[in-house]
Amino acid sequence: MELLKPEIIEKVGNLNLRARLVVEGFLIGLHQSPYHGFSLEFREHRPYYPGDPINRIDWKLYGRTDRYYLRKYQADTNLSAYLILDKSKSMDYGKAITKFHYARTLAASLAYLLLHQNDSVGLVIFDKEISSLIPPKSKINHLKLLLRELTNAKPSQRTSIYDVIYNFASQVKKRSLIIIFSDLIEDPDEVIKAFKLIKARKNEVIIFHILDLDEMEFKFREQALYRDMEDHSIIPVNPLNIRELYLNRFNRFLEKYREGFAYNKIDYSLITTNTPYNNALSAYLNKRKRLL
Repeated sequence: MELLKPEIIEKVGNLNLRARLVVEGFLIGLHQSPYHGFSLEFREHRPYYPGDPINRIDWKLYGRTDRYYLRKYQADTNLSAYLILDKSKSMDYGKAITKFHYARTLAASLAYLLLHQNDSVGLVIFDKEISSLIPPKSKINHLKLLLRELTNAKPSQRTSIYDVIYNFASQVKKRSLIIIFSDLIEDPDEVIKAFKLIKARKNEVIIFHILDLDEMEFKFREQALYRDMEDHSIIPVNPLNIRELYLNRFNRFLEKYREGFAYNKIDYSLITTNTPYNNALSAYLNKRKRLL
């Protein structure tokens, strides 16, 4: 959908407006898709799936719509969710749109969507440590606080995902949906170990692995000095000489994440910053359907 292209959305200066445009565009698309029964206002029913208890089918609604829906109660519908945003310096990479800008807009959009579903939403922003931690609340005016923190966040310093998640896990007292936005530029073994820990505490986890196409394809051609965005070290590089080696190592890096998260039953989506936001929101929706 044209409206959900990142380069168009990011031209809108206000984060609240960006989030609203993304979510409303996404919902328009849903009404034209197989996801019948999902909207911001529709909280009392969900579509029937094979294996669901038939004694919870709303037969009156079936008579009006010719579709099967289950009756849902408050405890069935509401989630407690944390949005966890990586603001390490490596997230500041990008030309038309940085990884951090993409992740921030996606986090704001999910906050908007979750709160309008009457879910509780909290926020964690981190680099090498947690810089902001806002506990989940379900009141719609809570969105202002979340958006203010997201707007004020700026990429800085290195990251330490294992330490951050280890400290965060001890503070989560209720089973929650944990949604992470990060480029995961760290040792995959340490990162996977961190999310195994939070998964072991009965939380559900969705990881949005956000990368730039440059990192995926490495199509640079001219010899230049390359600077590490986190430790500021500089090395001279001829891209044509190292492209094959880089791609081999980077693909192994990605494969470690795919295999590790799949083995531990952690939902993982690799997304580049040119991907329309509705693709990421659809990944969330698929997970949400399995939780209900």
